[in-house]
Amino acid sequence: MKPGYSLSVLGLAAITLILASIVISKHSADQNWVHGWREVAGFQIPRRALAATSDGHYLYVVGGVGSDGRYVLPVEYAPIHADGSLGPWRQTSELREGRFYLAAVTHQGYVYALGGGGGPLGDDNVPLASVEHAAILADGSLGPWQHHSYLSTPRRGLKAALAGDQLYAIGGYSGQFLKSIERITLGADNPQWRQEPQQAQMDRYIHAAARHGQHLFLLGGHVKKAGSMSYGDVESALIGDNGALGPWSVAPSRLRQPRFIASAFALDDYLYLVGGHDGVNRLNSVEMAHVGSDGALGRWETLAPLRHQRSATAAAVVGNRVYMCGGIDNRGVLRSVEMAEPGHRGRLGHRRAENDAKHISLDERG
Repeated sequence: MKPGYSLSVLGLAAITLILASIVISKHSADQNWVHGWREVAGFQIPRRALAATSDGHYLYVVGGVGSDGRYVLPVEYAPIHADGSLGPWRQTSELREGRFYLAAVTHQGYVYALGGGGGPLGDDNVPLASVEHAAILADGSLGPWQHHSYLSTPRRGLKAALAGDQLYAIGGYSGQFLKSIERITLGADNPQWRQEPQQAQMDRYIHAAARHGQHLFLLGGHVKKAGSMSYGDVESALIGDNGALGPWSVAPSRLRQPRFIASAFALDDYLYLVGGHDGVNRLNSVEMAHVGSDGALGRWETLAPLRHQRSATAAAVVGNRVYMCGGIDNRGVLRSVEMAEPGHRGRLGHRRAENDAKHISLDERG
């Protein structure tokens, strides 16, 4: 056998072994991938109509109403581990004002709580215009909550989105269902909320919203007129370089399941809508659509459902993971949290962990 030929054979064999090891490794990794949601540590106080947010290190749940029918004033936080699991939840500074159907964001070392409903629960509940914030301390706890600003329009059931320093308050109810959006520049001297000239096509209340790149999406929501109780449409607007929104347009691609008090989020090149209520039933269903570079939506597809039905829940995206927090199912108000991340073609799932069972409470409702 010629030396050159022998080396070629050995080289080919080595390449074959390398490729085989890659395939075996990939297969092994795939064996650890589980489609669907992983239950992680639940917080202390059950709450519905809450908000959730994160600074990347800690997960926070803010506001809402508990299983006793009262506003939940204490904020809770938990450390986020490298595998996506959560450490123990702790209570921290109380909100200045009880509020539910609020929105919350984290920006530059502060947690913000926006709008919502306040005052007596029931028919006398009033939409709030107040915004408060609290500094995130070194251990993840919060300093005292302080007044930050007033929205130009009181908003219960609003959504919030961040794009850089621009914070948007979207839709909600002020005594009427709202199409309006307002914006503030966080960190500016004497920041003021101002109405955006471009209004949504539909009035949106207890709807869902998410930002993907330079596009802002509004999904579903409660219909004020008789007939269907929830929208099945999605609309979007382009966020300009100065933060101003372009005209809103309704996408041809409609939701598979119209819903309200659901949660939306974006991961990779996909937009997701999770849980909510269809006017008859609380939902555990999950939908996903691909988002093109121009913001165009593909066809909505059904994914693996949540472990719990969840309406009036809250979503928080942390890196490439999402956490679904609290809400209410047919048995009562929840304190449980579910986590997922995108896999092949956006399908949600998680890596199997040996200690998964340690994070599942025997009674997630408290």
